[in-house]
Amino acid sequence: MNETLIMAGSRTPFAAWSFGVTGRGAPGGALKELDPQDLGAAALKGALARARLSPRDLGFVAFGNMYQVGPHGCYGARYVAQRAGCPPETTGAAVALACGTGLLALTTAADAVARGEASVAAAVGADAPSRLRRDIFVPSFTDLSCGKHIAKTAEERAHEAGLPRAAMDAWALRSHMKARAASRLRAEEIIPVAGLADDDAILESPMPENFAAAKPLFSDGTTVMTHANVHAVVDGGAALILAAPKAATGRALGRFVSSALVGVAPERMAYAAVPAVRLALERARWRAAEVDVWEINETFAAQILLDQAELQIEAERINPNGGAIALGHPFGATGVRLVHTLLLELRRRSRRRGVAAISVGGGLGIAVCVEAL
Repeated sequence: MNETLIMAGSRTPFAAWSFGVTGRGAPGGALKELDPQDLGAAALKGALARARLSPRDLGFVAFGNMYQVGPHGCYGARYVAQRAGCPPETTGAAVALACGTGLLALTTAADAVARGEASVAAAVGADAPSRLRRDIFVPSFTDLSCGKHIAKTAEERAHEAGLPRAAMDAWALRSHMKARAASRLRAEEIIPVAGLADDDAILESPMPENFAAAKPLFSDGTTVMTHANVHAVVDGGAALILAAPKAATGRALGRFVSSALVGVAPERMAYAAVPAVRLALERARWRAAEVDVWEINETFAAQILLDQAELQIEAERINPNGGAIALGHPFGATGVRLVHTLLLELRRRSRRRGVAAISVGGGLGIAVCVEAL
């Protein structure tokens, strides 16, 4: 099996969806005219340019899109490759794993390189909830087998652990504060699209009162989960270029080390990242204490605080430049963004080991270990 290098990455800005508002309180929808294939192709073009590769060098595209709606959604990988300028010979596959779709796209592309299917492959992810019908989008967050909204499973975990709302609100504030401080660093990831040059869901002046006044997410009398301490809903795309050593151009960002996909009971879905991380670490032969930086998706502040406690990780090593509560969670793009962000931060710190992880609706968890070079 070939070693798989991660050469470069790129992403679009993440824009508040058309049914939401930006961090300045203005109406969202800055990218609503772009479909997931447009967003993915824009990110792929940027990643190829940063890797100093031509679209003709790309052999395989794994395209992650959570919903794949419409008669042509299943051809997403093909259309992303075409819109990025790749020739007809470039192969690909569309993948979907709810919130974990981006990491699944990465493992699919890494597998293509490791097996020799392609010397150069791309992991691309994108979603555009602004373009989804509400009757498709809203129900997708309730699991049919247990009848619970994924956020409700996180809230139940929080109640079991005695986690107060104040702790969740504090984490949400932290996410926005760190994201605001990291605007210069995000420029290393983002390529401007449709006149937008940065993520626009980040609060312009985050204050504790923003979170204390937020409305509960559920109307059943609970007050722990609110609209302010869960991820922002955004449109966006992201891409990473992977290559076998013989096809590498210049210095790689890092290498793919291991991954794990696990299942838990659906009603425990907000816990699923923890066993995925443990299995990925076992496969990498690493210990959690040896991981320098973590990117754990902030689906909910409750979930990430409980993951932190379960894995015994210091907060300083988790999402050091903010997470999805501030930046947004464009489903199919998130996993790709996590790994790109992770490798850039490891390089800045002159550190090597990183883990990206996501709890996935339905009771699945996915995690990836990478090593900076």
